[in-house]
Amino acid sequence: MTYLGFHLAFNLPLLVVLFFLSGRGIWPQEMVLVMAGILGIVMTFTSPWDNYAVAKGIWDFPRERVWFRLGKLPVEEYAFFVIQSLEVMWLSWAFLRWVEPPEGVPPARWIGDPPVLRHIAILLVFWGALGITLREWPKRARRIHYAWHLFYWFLPVVGIQWIVGWPLLSAYWLQVLVPTLVIGTYLCLADWIAIGKGIWFFDEKQITGWKIRGVMPWEEAAFFYITSLLVAQTFLILLPAGLR
Repeated sequence: MTYLGFHLAFNLPLLVVLFFLSGRGIWPQEMVLVMAGILGIVMTFTSPWDNYAVAKGIWDFPRERVWFRLGKLPVEEYAFFVIQSLEVMWLSWAFLRWVEPPEGVPPARWIGDPPVLRHIAILLVFWGALGITLREWPKRARRIHYAWHLFYWFLPVVGIQWIVGWPLLSAYWLQVLVPTLVIGTYLCLADWIAIGKGIWFFDEKQITGWKIRGVMPWEEAAFFYITSLLVAQTFLILLPAGLR
């Protein structure tokens, strides 16, 4: 199976189902703008992260399983960023329609508010200090490369989201949790099959070694859940209050 075949077998059917569940493309203009903005953020933020990982050999793709590459990544990998984000956003939109929203929830705080900026600055200073202090750790312990690369890149963004929108996110916890778990779990199962078929592979020296059912590194599962969480929370924060 090729990477394109993987998308056709696993992601296309789910996309079609979620497309119809979310309203068959008949969405408010504000939601379309939010989705487009999130897709732009995801592509901008994730592409360098993924390119760096492939350049370092943490994971890679057999040449015969992909169409062509842009930079270090197959074009199918860039497509995956879009596909996963759409899956999470469409399920989030459907779930918002199915579940009665909480009442009296304050909106997310403006990122330019002084208290918000102060808390974000503290987080970024801590993030930078941690990176400087532990910069030699991945070199000494290569097995934590994937885990370090994942958590150091993505967890600060989760922190910023909660600084900006913690009252909103805590009130809508179910609307965030369900899309995160559903899409994250589905992608884990699909990924487990794809690894078994050799569509992509990992450097055994750069992962901790604990694998789900002996095939999928736990770091890979963490990636699917963290990225699904990021998209679900961003969608909820950016969606206008009248559409929640």
